[in-house]
Amino acid sequence: MKIAKYIILLLPVAAMLSGCTLERVSYEEIYKENLYRNDSDVQKSVTGLYELFTTGWGKFYCADQWGYVICTDMTTGQLTSKWQNQGYQAFYEHRWSETGSDLATQFSQKIYPQYKELTRIKNTIDDIAAADITPAVKVQAIAEAKCLYGWIGYIMYDLFGPVPLATDEARKNPTAYIYIPRLSDEEYTAEMISMLDDAIEDLPWRNESWGHVTKGMALMLKLKFLMMNHDFEAAEPVARQLYEQEGNVYALLPDYASVFTKSNARNNEIIHAIPAGESNPNYWITQTTWGDVPGYEGENWATFLMQWSFYDSFEENDQRKNTIVAEYTSTTTGAVVKRGAGNLQYGCCPIKIGQDPDRIGSRGTTDVIVFRYADVLLSLAECINENNSGPTQEAISLVNRIRNRVGLADLTSDKTANKVSFNTAILNERLHEFYCEGLSRSDKIRHGTFVSDSQTQYKDSQSDWYKVRFPIPSSYINESKGIVKQNDGY
Repeated sequence: MKIAKYIILLLPVAAMLSGCTLERVSYEEIYKENLYRNDSDVQKSVTGLYELFTTGWGKFYCADQWGYVICTDMTTGQLTSKWQNQGYQAFYEHRWSETGSDLATQFSQKIYPQYKELTRIKNTIDDIAAADITPAVKVQAIAEAKCLYGWIGYIMYDLFGPVPLATDEARKNPTAYIYIPRLSDEEYTAEMISMLDDAIEDLPWRNESWGHVTKGMALMLKLKFLMMNHDFEAAEPVARQLYEQEGNVYALLPDYASVFTKSNARNNEIIHAIPAGESNPNYWITQTTWGDVPGYEGENWATFLMQWSFYDSFEENDQRKNTIVAEYTSTTTGAVVKRGAGNLQYGCCPIKIGQDPDRIGSRGTTDVIVFRYADVLLSLAECINENNSGPTQEAISLVNRIRNRVGLADLTSDKTANKVSFNTAILNERLHEFYCEGLSRSDKIRHGTFVSDSQTQYKDSQSDWYKVRFPIPSSYINESKGIVKQNDGY
């Protein structure tokens, strides 16, 4: 049993957020003894729990090397960096270790401490449950908090496996030094799914406050947990519950590129998105684009580029390539910038989200999509294939819908001949459909190609079987006097 030390402090809740969307506003510092006196207090407190799921520097969905999405697509070889001598290859060569100084190890050290947010959410749930407020507001607030608990739990589990979950005893004794076991994979997943099931029961399909979680978001997180653990029998009904909402809540838009544009924000393919704006900027264009690309001029750093090897894996007529800049005429020099030279020497620009007329300097305003309906179709197809030991016509049709939307023909018979070939086709489709959306790492691990692809593609790869999980930072192991046990292999 793995153990971790927990020190739980009752800290003031600062920077409360507005209840309309996740746009940030400033509030006076609110202390625990003053909280939960009315519905508004509770709603502000819950909105404050969304802070970690924003796009600012150091947050889960920031477009920098410490962000969850960038890490995902760097580790799978979709992305590289123009800064070839800055150590970014540590991600796709899987160089991270327990005590290393490379960027990938630093990522692990920066993101692991966020597991403590799980305790804060549980404490918030307890406080809301005890508050004398409108019953409907209480139910909604607790459901949202439980879904956010599952969201943090999902990200932590994807990266590190089970992380410590504070017991009731530890939370009741916030100043005590208490050592808490890391649960087994089964126990941890059960805890998360239990919280998500409660959220699913009480959340609406549509939330009036854009950017706040919904029933669909909770179902997606449950689906992800089940599929990460290869429990496809339990996952298929969850995928079907989402699939049944097509035409009512969700839809597959006819044009791929339009899903990600500012002008088509809040479209019906989006299951969950993080609102971006002046106070919560999206830095994606700045980080993935050169400043002389037509339509994207501005304060651009082009830190992260798509590896040419991944670009070449798209089929020739795949319209998804239209969201990637692989050649352009410079607005600065008027010259044509081509592959392998100048700004496109190391990779192309995975812009994807389209032009942003409201972007000021580096600060973009296009929402960040977390989950969308296309994922439901491909996940359902994968579950069907696993549960039937091979593809059915329904499963094949689901994948073909994704392909047909981007101008590709139906899958050929050799790709649907059996369970293995169809699974390979599904993974290939997922990598291209969801590039730069933070799903590729989990997808490759589930399909068993995460380690082997790194070893095959990069001669200096240090990948191995255990690299499917990041190491627990050594400081947490040392702090516990050896009670904390490292992930296997390190």
